[in-house]
Amino acid sequence: MIDVKFKAERKSLVMEVFSSEPYFQSSAFPQEGAADLQNSYLGPSPYHVNYCGYEICYPGYAFGPRSRTSYLLHVIYSGKGKYYVPGKVYDVSAGQLFLIYPGVTTTYQADVEDPWSYGWIGFSGHRSEALLSQVGFSPDHLVVTVEDVEPLRQCILSIMDTHRITYANELYRTAELLRFFSYIADHAEERHQTAPAYSKSVYAQLAMRYLDSNFTTNIKIADLADHIGIDRSYLTKSFRDEYQISPQEYLIRLRMEKAEQLLTESSESISVIAAKVGYADALAFSKIFKQRIGSSPSEYRKLHENDAQRANEPSKEIKEPIP
Repeated sequence: MIDVKFKAERKSLVMEVFSSEPYFQSSAFPQEGAADLQNSYLGPSPYHVNYCGYEICYPGYAFGPRSRTSYLLHVIYSGKGKYYVPGKVYDVSAGQLFLIYPGVTTTYQADVEDPWSYGWIGFSGHRSEALLSQVGFSPDHLVVTVEDVEPLRQCILSIMDTHRITYANELYRTAELLRFFSYIADHAEERHQTAPAYSKSVYAQLAMRYLDSNFTTNIKIADLADHIGIDRSYLTKSFRDEYQISPQEYLIRLRMEKAEQLLTESSESISVIAAKVGYADALAFSKIFKQRIGSSPSEYRKLHENDAQRANEPSKEIKEPIP
């Protein structure tokens, strides 16, 4: 059975989502000193919310040293403070998020003169660490800066609105968690300074599949790169490394191969065939076709019509004279 509870502390509100069964007893982390025990919640997704909340801290308010059994992200709405992890201290302020990994003992404290207010989400799931890595977090990089924390605050409030125990609400909470991360991926300053999220090979494969499916449209390589999420030069290099050809050259070859097929297998006009292979201008199509194939589309069609006729003509036997 799943349960949701609210509790109020000072100027704060916390929503906890957990199983009524003591699953936490199987935790890989020591229970003593743990600030939460919700690491075995059984949800329908590889990412699921365990708890969330917000707090307006008084000057110097500190929490810890404590460890967690879930991943926990704090979003600082205003003010500043310090985040202590073994061997390091982070000065964190409004517009930043800090991550607590499961099993790591941490302390965080509001500034005396400008105490922070923040929201938080605790979550679990076997894909959580991979998700965190994609948006810029790692054990060596625990603080991320975003352009505006308001959308993240709204995600937390939306999750807190879904406190009823229904399957639909469980899906909604997971959706909001992923929306939370999608915003970080799109707006984190550190994320924009890192390498692309996927390997060059993956981007090249995505580009090839897209070209295979869309070469009949008026697509530009710059638009393709933008669609995938990388710049044109990176796409071109990735494509060349993977296939030893540029995406522009691959696109032209696709179009010419399809044009040759249509010219020999259909009686459609040159302008119709041009449009079918991605050229709005029949003259431009004819020009590039002649450059690549060596003859104009009409000449190519006539040549292959003659070849087909000769292939269909009955062969003439040469009979030897009867002696």
